[in-house]
Amino acid sequence: MKLVTFRVNTPVGAVNRLGALIDGRQDGRVVDLTAAWTDYLTRETDEPKPRGLANLYTPPDMIGYLEGGKTSRAAAETAVAWARRQLERGAAPVGADGATLVYEAKDAQLLAPIPRPPSLRDFSIYQKHMTNAGRQSEKRLAWYTTPPFYKGNCDAVVGYGADVPFPYYTKKLDLEIEIGIVIGKKGRNLTFEQAKEHIAGYTIWIDPSARDGHDREPFGPTKRKDFSTALGPCIVTADEIDERNLKVRVTCDDEVWFEGATSEPRSFHAEHLVAYASDNEWLFPGDVIGTGTIGFGCSMDYHKWPQVGQTMTFEVEGIGAMRHKIVAGEHVVSHVLGMKGLIDPPAPKA
Repeated sequence: MKLVTFRVNTPVGAVNRLGALIDGRQDGRVVDLTAAWTDYLTRETDEPKPRGLANLYTPPDMIGYLEGGKTSRAAAETAVAWARRQLERGAAPVGADGATLVYEAKDAQLLAPIPRPPSLRDFSIYQKHMTNAGRQSEKRLAWYTTPPFYKGNCDAVVGYGADVPFPYYTKKLDLEIEIGIVIGKKGRNLTFEQAKEHIAGYTIWIDPSARDGHDREPFGPTKRKDFSTALGPCIVTADEIDERNLKVRVTCDDEVWFEGATSEPRSFHAEHLVAYASDNEWLFPGDVIGTGTIGFGCSMDYHKWPQVGQTMTFEVEGIGAMRHKIVAGEHVVSHVLGMKGLIDPPAPKA
């Protein structure tokens, strides 16, 4: 399945819903899983509280859905099958209680599949990108045995079509194409085999980065990374995709900037990253783990840099495409621009 979080307008305002792409395409129709399973339970079973049960196992919230595990997955599959039956009969996609079961793409705004993940960990496992990044040789040796990562800003996540800001404090904005590994259940100190069972699916992860400013941020990529992370357009369940062998492409204003594949030389597979992340830490449903830039899939590698006003598209076979316009970032108040520390720097040695 291709699971989505989408927003629709209602008489009481915009609401977020849990859905599945019934046509397999992000520009196709979207099944409202909560509404469809409620309708199935109402018409086909003697369940006394169909809406309550649907809100429990197919809630309009992706993290709640993931927490439901196999029961939620079975309910979602039944909901999709039920919606298909109604469409095949020529019936209007409306439930017994008047709820819309299926939305046209134009009426369903796709959001990030998990609008606010519990955590973001972004690794870097692709050899070409790391070799090209100019790291010191001793750090490169460690890269082959220990996967490096940073933790991202969960409150800066955006979805398909959202604008990406060009921060005022950088001259080199770089949008990296990656795969996002979505955690499906709680776990700690996992073996590689156990880690596979904790992967709910995969999404596209676009990692906007300010490539300058390393000297300003010696303790990590904070302002250079924390202004935006794009996830979407859907989560493809792990049983329906071979994450190790997917074609990818990056275009800017319809000019191809990069073509590659997730089969590029890499230091670790998805289950290794999940197991490593769980070492002495809990993983939770909805956590997302990035693989890092695929091959030479970013501006630092192919030496083309996006500018304000341009639109970039990131395609991953079997998942879909992310499309984002680059806009000017906010210009903060002057006291931040002119900051001076409380202690004067030491005078240069003679």
